[in-house]
Amino acid sequence: MRRRLIVCRLTLCLIATRGAAIVIRHDRTDSLYRAAGGPIRAVCMVGRAGDATLISPTWALTAAHVVSGMRRERPVVTLNCSGHEVSIRRVVPHPDWRDMGPHDLALLELDEDVGAFGPIPLLPEGSIELGATATLVGHGATKTGQGGSWVEDRQRRAATSVIDRVDDQWLHFSFDAAPGGTDLEGAPGRGDSGGPALIEVEGKRFVAGVSSLGTDGMAGPGTYGAGDLFGRISTHRRWLWSVMGESTPKLRAKR
Repeated sequence: MRRRLIVCRLTLCLIATRGAAIVIRHDRTDSLYRAAGGPIRAVCMVGRAGDATLISPTWALTAAHVVSGMRRERPVVTLNCSGHEVSIRRVVPHPDWRDMGPHDLALLELDEDVGAFGPIPLLPEGSIELGATATLVGHGATKTGQGGSWVEDRQRRAATSVIDRVDDQWLHFSFDAAPGGTDLEGAPGRGDSGGPALIEVEGKRFVAGVSSLGTDGMAGPGTYGAGDLFGRISTHRRWLWSVMGESTPKLRAKR
């Protein structure tokens, strides 16, 4: 699913699109991105509408527009986690979310314990996001930053990108053209909104953001120069933990 919104700032008009699957550098082999994404089993498919990340033994996190889109087609009943179907008991979108707007988050309560898939917890309080190198994970359509045809194979890939800017609602990324950017520079593309931006703190991965919106690059969606917005977890922690029925953890990042 892809939605477009024309955003005009002074004389510049940007086309905002839904975040999605992983687009790769043209000078890197696809196998590197598949190898990076393969072990991250906590990222699961929500039908064909997007991705969700297992964040505890009984909860997953995705984008509100992903579950909204699935509800229009058919009820959301399962996640596909590396071929294993996990039943969804309850869907809770953020109450302040509106289509194409901020707060694009939703929690999925699960019917079984998914601890074996290695849930990735929420980013600890006090972690520094700006300037961090994040791992972006998604399934499905891919191509290179130079453009061309999309490849639909539903494979899990992971790329990296630096968080360029942070505001109250969003983590901001840009898809830097090779040879710039990170060694496995990449960006969301088409088909897997709701996927995570993961940050390492003391060698452990945490969910820092959820793929929501983006702007086209030089050669269209998911090409070099594209910008992407991920819903910021740190400013939504109170709501997330209130829904999950747990107090905010005391875990803090060391500076």
